[in-house]
Amino acid sequence: MSLTTRPLSPALGVEVLELDVSEPLDGAVRDDILDAFYENVALLFRGQSLTVEQQNRFTTTFGDIGKRTIGPRLRKSADDIYTTPVMVVSNIRENGKPLAGSSANGDREMGFHQDTAFHEIPDHVTILYGIEVSAHGGHTLLTNQYAAYDNIPADLKTKLEGCEVLQVYDYQRHTVDADIDLSGARYYVQPIFITHPVTGRRALYVNRMMSVRIEGMERGESDAILSDLFDIAEDPRFRYEHVWEVGDLLMWDNFCSIHARTFYPDVERRLLRRTTVAGKERLRA
Repeated sequence: MSLTTRPLSPALGVEVLELDVSEPLDGAVRDDILDAFYENVALLFRGQSLTVEQQNRFTTTFGDIGKRTIGPRLRKSADDIYTTPVMVVSNIRENGKPLAGSSANGDREMGFHQDTAFHEIPDHVTILYGIEVSAHGGHTLLTNQYAAYDNIPADLKTKLEGCEVLQVYDYQRHTVDADIDLSGARYYVQPIFITHPVTGRRALYVNRMMSVRIEGMERGESDAILSDLFDIAEDPRFRYEHVWEVGDLLMWDNFCSIHARTFYPDVERRLLRRTTVAGKERLRA
């Protein structure tokens, strides 16, 4: 079959129409979804009704489900992981405590980032399913990093070819900087420019929330260049803003996009369920 789609924005993304992803997908439909995904960076399926098991099954359309690891400050052993790969993104509390499986930062605005950029092998795909959505704010912003790479000035692109950036995330803090104590954080050095393992296209791979320094570069120069790259990466011309509806299933490619969450009032309930697709190998320049 051929999918029926409509663009989400000029920058990236399409909505796939009239497809129920709660049911197993045959090979032809799976191939069409994969083609649409890699061409458009993000896909939206509206009006879905999914159990955890159905979302997990859909996630495996794209590869192995990503594991949720525990931050160093909270870890009891080197291989400590969550018992489920499903993350709850929510501000809801029961008996004063966050819902089981909740992220540490599901109840506030969140800056642009790639999921698990600080892992040796980052997650490839993120899939979010809307169960309860806020009436005001809580939008998901997606920005096309193929377009960002194409808009880096030629002289800067030449200067940075082959360079690497330290990606850091501390599970107990909302932001990081170049002076962070790495003993309490997850971190890994990644290429500044990556070659997408499926499409072969080049993409910018930095983000304001996690990228703290360019390896081998003097601090002042690194800070200035990263600031310029963050501005390019977040350019509104390359952006789609998703306003959530109940039953939305939104997915995006972490290798060629960054995403953020806008502010929403904490008095409004918000509940989304997140799964990821694991990467297969280290990112390549």
